[in-house]
Amino acid sequence: MSRTVANSVATLHLLTGTWASGKTSLIPHLVPLLPRAVVFDWDALLPGLSAAAGKDAHRDPSAWEGLGMMWIAIVRSVLAGGRDVVLCGPATPGDFAASGIDPASIRCAFLDLPDDDLVQRLRARGEREQDIADEIASLAALRASGCTPLPVDGRDPRQVAALVAAWVSAAGDQSGDEGRERLPAN
Repeated sequence: MSRTVANSVATLHLLTGTWASGKTSLIPHLVPLLPRAVVFDWDALLPGLSAAAGKDAHRDPSAWEGLGMMWIAIVRSVLAGGRDVVLCGPATPGDFAASGIDPASIRCAFLDLPDDDLVQRLRARGEREQDIADEIASLAALRASGCTPLPVDGRDPRQVAALVAAWVSAAGDQSGDEGRERLPAN
């Protein structure tokens, strides 16, 4: 007796956002909500890369290309095994343009918070005013990028994780998804 299994392509779900938008904070809450996906924190490789390179890979742009190359290799391996990937970090679909990953299997959302909240979070972390201005500009660019905005204002990390999980799960419910669906406010 033979059994036919639907052939589906694994999806790369990029969850991006500015510094201090909450990407890392939601990961422990997101993992149990997405048991069939592999959830990664982009920053997880930074300590090892910093040690290997002898510099702070988080702040030194000369290390970022190599970091991106490592993530492409990791993501390609997991996707090849048929598992969806949720990569939480600064990457956008353009960062995967030359990766060999089918662009149709890449979705992108970003954690969207009011500018004032972002400024407050960054100042609480002790960021320089120029870095804060750069992150505000980055948030404006994300809002214009075509990535799906996921509103995080007024939500704790568990609630944000549920919102992200709903966005990831919606990919399996839609064909021809352009990654720009709007989710309910709560």
